[in-house]
Amino acid sequence: MTRVKICTGILCVMIAMSVFFSFLINKKCSKFIKDAETIWEYYESGEFDKAYHESEKLEDEWENFRSYASVLIHNGKLTEIDRISSRIIYLVEHQSEELHSDLTELEHMIESVIKGEIPVITSIL
Repeated sequence: MTRVKICTGILCVMIAMSVFFSFLINKKCSKFIKDAETIWEYYESGEFDKAYHESEKLEDEWENFRSYASVLIHNGKLTEIDRISSRIIYLVEHQSEELHSDLTELEHMIESVIKGEIPVITSIL
């Protein structure tokens, strides 16, 4: 009977951690999407210094997030986002026309991470 109680406790802890980290990842990734939209708004309005500052902030926050997210999320998804997020600063700095497409791609990849972390019966089984 003791083993059943211990196993039930471990299962409850694992479920609670899964729910907590799902909400955490959802919150952080939603913030990254908003930051990408802010970068584009600044860039489009001609405020290149603000766009550059926001892109630096986005990259720093992404690096902090990635350090613990790599334990929770498949590394392949994170590597692709790393590649794009590191280009954003360069594109803003050189006022490249590719910025909008890279920001859009970044947003879609981050949305993919969010959708992949939502527990669904088909993803659990």
